Parts: sequence; structure tokens; C-alpha cells
Amino acid sequence: MPFTDALLNLVPTQAPLSLVGLASARSAIQDFLGQGPGTAPQNIIGNVTLFGQPDAMGIPQNRLEFDVATSTANFVGSGVSMNVQLQYAADLGTPTYQPDTWVTVVETGAIAVGTLLANTQIFKVPLLPPPPGLNRPRFFSLNFVMTGGTFTTGAIAYALMTPSRDDLVNKFAANNFVV
Repeated sequence: MPFTDALLNLVPTQAPLSLVGLASARSAIQDFLGQGPGTAPQNIIGNVTLFGQPDAMGIPQNRLEFDVATSTANFVGSGVSMNVQLQYAADLGTPTYQPDTWVTVVETGAIAVGTLLANTQIFKVPLLPPPPGLNRPRFFSLNFVMTGGTFTTGAIAYALMTPSRDDLVNKFAANNFVV
């Protein structure tokens, strides 16, 4: 398991997200400001930019990455597929400070039930900049959408954010020298 930040768990390892009998399920909602839905944003020395926004810090050298994996049991369902979506939302503002319409930034596409095996990584993507038209999202979340029916067994073991990759991405890179 990768190095993680306990405050950025979309599905904590101690509380798997069951997808049994559901047409869709949303992970925990995270707030780029860190204060959570329902709280008014604080004005810190007039800074109106949000964490990780392209007009502020941008994307640092080590980007945060999402890491999502299935639980210890295979998914079971007849003709069911699942799509994992990373979604951003703006803040509705006063008086509720709740997420506005969710906008999908990136998604896996349909993952067939036959490939949703136990302890399988199903989604690995960096934290991406907001899409055009959503300049300053405050919230982000993962949305799990099932099509073709519902699962009779299956859960997400964890959906975490890691500050670095935990796999060796250069392991199979071509060498530029010969010994």
C-alpha cells in the first residue's frame, strides 16, 4: 500500500464502500480548502486561490495521485460493469456551502465484472487541473456508476490519495546504453 495522508481518504481502509445493490455510489467528499462541506471558506490574508489550482501553486513536481482498489472478494453480478469517475464541484456559497453540480474530470470507462477481481487496483490517476468552465472547484469526490444491473457482491477496499507513485514506473523503460 502506498504512503498516504489520513485526511485525504475518499474511502478509508477501515471502512470499505459496499456497492451491492446500488446503481451508483459516491465516496467521501473532500474539500480543496480543507474545511469540509457546509463551512464558509476562510479568507487568509486576502488569498482567494484554492489548493492545487493552476493559477496558484499549479501542479508541483510530485503530484498527488488517486489509488483505488477492490476489496478481498471478487465482484459478482450478471452483465454488470462499473465506471469510476473523478468529479469536481464548485461551491454553492451562502447559506449552505454545499457542492454544486458535479463535473466529471476523468473516468475509467466501463470495467466489466469479470475484471473486478479481489485486491485489484482499478483506478490510478493524478490529481488533474479543473476542466474548462469550472475554474475554481472547491470539492472533489469519486463516483462509482454501475450499468447493466447491480452487483450481488463487491466493495471498494480503499480510495486514497498518495503523494507519490508506489510502483516502479521506470522498471521497463528502454535503456539508452548497452553494456
